Amino acid sequence: MNSVFRLLLLVILLATSCDFAKAQGIHFSQAYSAHLSLSPANTGRFNGDWRAVGIFRQQGYNMSKDYQTAYFSFEKPFYISEERLDAGLYYSRDNSAANTFPVDRANLSVAHGIKISQQSRLHVGIQLAWVHKQINMNKLSFPDQYNRDLGGFDSKMPTAEELENSRSSFLDAGIGILYSQTLSSGVYSLGYSLQQINRPKESFFGIDNNLPMKHIWHAKGDISLGAAIFVVPAVVYIYTGNNELSLAGLNLGYNIGQWMEQNNSLIAGVHIRNATYSKARSLIFSAGGDWQYWSLMLAYDTDISRARSNSISSSGIEISVIYKLPSTDITKKMIKWERY
Repeated sequence: MNSVFRLLLLVILLATSCDFAKAQGIHFSQAYSAHLSLSPANTGRFNGDWRAVGIFRQQGYNMSKDYQTAYFSFEKPFYISEERLDAGLYYSRDNSAANTFPVDRANLSVAHGIKISQQSRLHVGIQLAWVHKQINMNKLSFPDQYNRDLGGFDSKMPTAEELENSRSSFLDAGIGILYSQTLSSGVYSLGYSLQQINRPKESFFGIDNNLPMKHIWHAKGDISLGAAIFVVPAVVYIYTGNNELSLAGLNLGYNIGQWMEQNNSLIAGVHIRNATYSKARSLIFSAGGDWQYWSLMLAYDTDISRARSNSISSSGIEISVIYKLPSTDITKKMIKWERY
């Protein structure tokens, strides 16, 4: 396979998965469930012995399998001389462009919270990730793989093309900072993280590319509207190179009372990806609940793009499950965090 064809193929693959190449992580509709991908400063912002999060997303034209993304994270606080140090680990696999461009990421983060006053805290965090990207030529089909019996192309048929896979691995370093404030109306947070600080180099078919630094701003609130009603607004903005992406919206929740000293609630809301009329891409509807130590959320994306040039990603469904083990040490200080 000559170098011109390799370059052309690389451009096509990156173009078909451009939304993910621009800003990995934000394509999760429930961005705050995948909180470690937003910022290492989000590590450990919960009350308990440990917390685990699992997310699976499937996206594509008419709910096909063009894009599949899985995410799993685990966090646990440690106490050193009565100081709390939070550690988190997450793994994600993003399989895009009809399974021809899988990306694996293993991310380790450490964070520490600093008490500014009784109502406010500052969190700082650092992260280091190992990223592995592949171009899997075996998933592609070529003109000589047309199957007349099926009336379409079959990648399992033999081909005269010289198939050659390519892969690239690199380390990604990042930092984050988060300010949180507790008021009588609720809890509010504002954060910023800088990722790909080291400008990692990815290489496919001998072609090198230094990735730009990624800037992520995020804000969230957990606001009480009465004894049983609360609202959770959230905004995320990512800027990478010349590309930008945003997610904004809110969830409305209803407290259904305590059981076994645990708060339980139902929640539903709507978010928009790229929150401007000219650039709006998708409308996201979500619903779920919090029961005892478990949280479950479902989200559905529908395309509202005016140009509708990206129909391959016109629909998507996502599910997230969170389990939090309450703290067994009553001497540890409990800090009020936002829900979801």
